[in-house]
Amino acid sequence: MNAHTAETLLRCHRAEKPVDARMQKALRWAERDPEARQKLKDQMAFDQQVVEAIHFIKPPENLRQKLAALGARPSVERPGLTKQMINPAVLSALAGVAVIVGIIAFFVFDHMQKFPGRESVERMIPTPGKMTGPEFESVSTTANELGDWFYIHGYEGYEVPPEIASTPVIYSRVFRMDGKPIAQFAMERHESLVFEFHASDFGVELPQDGDWRLLVQDEWTAAIRQHGDHCVMVLLRGSKSEMNDFLKSLPKK
Repeated sequence: MNAHTAETLLRCHRAEKPVDARMQKALRWAERDPEARQKLKDQMAFDQQVVEAIHFIKPPENLRQKLAALGARPSVERPGLTKQMINPAVLSALAGVAVIVGIIAFFVFDHMQKFPGRESVERMIPTPGKMTGPEFESVSTTANELGDWFYIHGYEGYEVPPEIASTPVIYSRVFRMDGKPIAQFAMERHESLVFEFHASDFGVELPQDGDWRLLVQDEWTAAIRQHGDHCVMVLLRGSKSEMNDFLKSLPKK
């Protein structure tokens, strides 16, 4: 069984469901692959959270009787749609469904926002608020001309984000977190900061060349994306809406 087939089957695996021969092969393959084993473990943990959330919801005790009574009414006496919608039993049922959908949507959204290495990224976000001023060095250049400057100051392999390659830069620095170098510069435009670091240094795993992933922490909003082993994070003081407007204003990559 190849990796693609096994991964496809494992997405359908549920702990309480019977396992056929093909699924058994996929599970054995996952046991031999550390990354696949971790993904399966995370998937099963997420499924369990959803199940527990659904089981936590308790409908009214007399809901079954009320729904049965509604179904037992003669068709000639069936009330109009408006009256049915304001019936307490129907409203209770709809409220229960809405709560279930809301909880499931919350867990799905929360699961989508998580990614390996997120904790390290979140530790980078508040660093500008801790600076006193001298940490940055004044420069007068553009983002695509910073490669040599960063190399001299201890960051190797700088890749300029194509959307901001020609953007004027006014400050830059290289600092370390957990002993690993991080390149950082301030764009003249919007007074935003850009971080670049090696994903492998901090265990970050994002979809390759995917869309910007937004993170909010206090007054800061960050947008992060990965290309190869390079992660680029744009940081500004403002809301998600302001960040989205800023990203939309950048040239297409």
